[in-house]
Amino acid sequence: MKKKSSFVIATIFFAFLTGCGNKENIKDNVQDFETTETMDVKEASSDDISFPARYENTIENVKFNMDIIVDADLTEEVPVIAKAQMKKVDAGQAFDLLFGNNDTYETYEYEENDEYGKKVKTGTYVSPEETTLSYGPVSSQMTYMKRMLMPYIRSAFVLDDEDERYNADLYSKEKQLTFMDREEAFRTVSDVLTKINTKFEYDYTGYALDYATMQSQEYHEDIDGNIDNAQYKEKWSVSDEGYYFCINEIYRGLPLYHVYCEIFSDIKDANAPVQAFVSQNGIEYLDIEKVFDISEEKIGVQLLPIDAIVETAANKYTQILGSSTYEMTNAELYYYVDLSSGMGVYDVKPVWIMKGIEESGEKQQAIQVIIDAQTAKEIIP
Repeated sequence: MKKKSSFVIATIFFAFLTGCGNKENIKDNVQDFETTETMDVKEASSDDISFPARYENTIENVKFNMDIIVDADLTEEVPVIAKAQMKKVDAGQAFDLLFGNNDTYETYEYEENDEYGKKVKTGTYVSPEETTLSYGPVSSQMTYMKRMLMPYIRSAFVLDDEDERYNADLYSKEKQLTFMDREEAFRTVSDVLTKINTKFEYDYTGYALDYATMQSQEYHEDIDGNIDNAQYKEKWSVSDEGYYFCINEIYRGLPLYHVYCEIFSDIKDANAPVQAFVSQNGIEYLDIEKVFDISEEKIGVQLLPIDAIVETAANKYTQILGSSTYEMTNAELYYYVDLSSGMGVYDVKPVWIMKGIEESGEKQQAIQVIIDAQTAKEIIP
């Protein structure tokens, strides 16, 4: 039997670990999905809809110079609407696989609402070395982190492109590190995801974090915003290298999108719902925000031509007062899980997510608009 020991954990450490969801799951509260396919593929066929690889047009102050990205063969994977529920992390398996070698640890339990609005217990386990595992309150939410290396990794690798210290572009997405190739490292993550009941079809980006770049990029500040030399790693070496994975879910050949933490709507690696870091010592960090099961019961739908989607985007930006100009550079077809459509059971539908640049004087900023692929109405998450 595991024993418990008491020790003080800094409040800031728990703030670092806290997930962004506010929900979990209880098995008997989950609505069972239909397991019989109900879609009439022939009636829903999109043979008559074709999307160009490029679209170029200018409507007033909006320039469309876009790549059109459709990763699925829509004649084979007919567009559908469906329902989604979160997968439920097997907390026991997660504990055994990731945390089970810790003989001494502290346990923290809380009671919070899951995605169905029902009170459930959440758990956080912390070892004397401050390795942590937490789950809940939403069904698929789980975070695991080893404390020894990860703070240094986070100080040297900045994934969010809105952060002034963004530097992910300095790390290779193709380089193979000496301790293990990228594909083998990813398999260590996918094997764990399968064993804890969160297996899904995926696409991922893997950054090779080499120690030389991390050493040059490491940065620490004190509470006054000054460089804190005491926090720097004493020595970097090849043993600190690893792969940082940003993993996204795929449904019927298309990326499955939802608003990250129900707050962050931009599509980027920093908002990937599953993220992990793997070193020569195995998984150092694994964070699962939300992953989904999609119902077998689904209805085939027709998609509007790209001209209708473009018109919606043009109407949006031409009505904005001011002298800004807009250039849309790509439009990609996604499936969208609408987290605002229910409690625990959510609508899934095809959408176009269009990205571009707003230019005002000497300033530029990235823009994104989401448009329902069936109705051409803008979706504001």
